[in-house]
Amino acid sequence: MPELDHIEQSWRAIESASTLDLLLHVMVAAARHIGFEYGAVARHVHVQSGLMLPEIKSNYPTEWQDVFRRRDYSLSSPILAACQRRGGAIRWSELDAIIPLTRIQREYLDELRRLGLASGCTVASHMPDRPTVSVHFVVRDNGALNPRAFMLAILLGTAAGQQARSLWQSALPDAAAELAEKLSPRQVDCIKLVARGMTSWEIASVLGISDQTVSEYLTDARRRLAVSNRAQLVLKALKQGYFTLDDVTE
Repeated sequence: MPELDHIEQSWRAIESASTLDLLLHVMVAAARHIGFEYGAVARHVHVQSGLMLPEIKSNYPTEWQDVFRRRDYSLSSPILAACQRRGGAIRWSELDAIIPLTRIQREYLDELRRLGLASGCTVASHMPDRPTVSVHFVVRDNGALNPRAFMLAILLGTAAGQQARSLWQSALPDAAAELAEKLSPRQVDCIKLVARGMTSWEIASVLGISDQTVSEYLTDARRRLAVSNRAQLVLKALKQGYFTLDDVTE
């Protein structure tokens, strides 16, 4: 089938892309062949890796990129938020079934619609202890998302997401790997419970040790991570990948 042959050739070109700019160029060219006009790849916020803002590469119109920056949509995009909630393929028409949309997120979608960018789909990839990576395809002028194009976009998005993750990861220091031995498992247990709002006495009760021992663990942990209080200790342990927010909110 010609379409699948095209996807196979594009997949090889995507895997050969040596930079994110080249990856985006190849991906968009392939996507236009199956009915999409614009594309983007995004690396999401990931506290453990020190990524406090998403990084996005796109060929979206300049007017949209200006609006995106001016309205500071980087942390309120409903598309990026839906990717955090659910991996895999997402039609933008089903966003409100995945997350409850806020007023700002509805304004975001209205802006997309005004600029003819409201119809599209996304392929999101999750990995343990790594930032979410998502790949986005836009149908021009709010046109209908063709079911066949959607299925082909999933194939393209999977390839582009894998290559984008590899390119980004090659430049991202693996703090968790470098510092895995710096804190002891017992110290990490104590910090997790601090993050849950527990006192030393409560932590001692949970772990079956004395509150004096808990204090010693935490004092030594602060010294090792070069911080002066418990709030800083929790934040730095999160950023260095000793545990995730999910570990302390379940």
